[in-house]
Amino acid sequence: MSLEILKSIKQTEEEAEKLQKQSLDDSRQVLSEASNQSYKLQEQAIEDAEKEAKEILLKAEKLANDQVKQLQAKVDKECEDIKNQARKKLDKAAEIIMRKVVNIYGNS
Repeated sequence: MSLEILKSIKQTEEEAEKLQKQSLDDSRQVLSEASNQSYKLQEQAIEDAEKEAKEILLKAEKLANDQVKQLQAKVDKECEDIKNQARKKLDKAAEIIMRKVVNIYGNS
């Protein structure tokens, strides 16, 4: 009977050792999968951040272009107003010059 007990103990120890090895293998597998998942999540986060950065840059560029267009329109209008004022003054200056020329030659 003591031989049977020894065999049973030996068998139990072997099963415990198998369970320990299996547990170690399982934990390594879990760690490996967790590491892979972590890497994938990190890559996805980087990709998402790059995409968001591109969108922010595109929006900022569009806003800047819109502001440039608005400023250009304002400057164009101011230039046109200055040209119109200059034309009016040019007409008035030509009129003054004509009067002086007529007065000089008309009075001779």
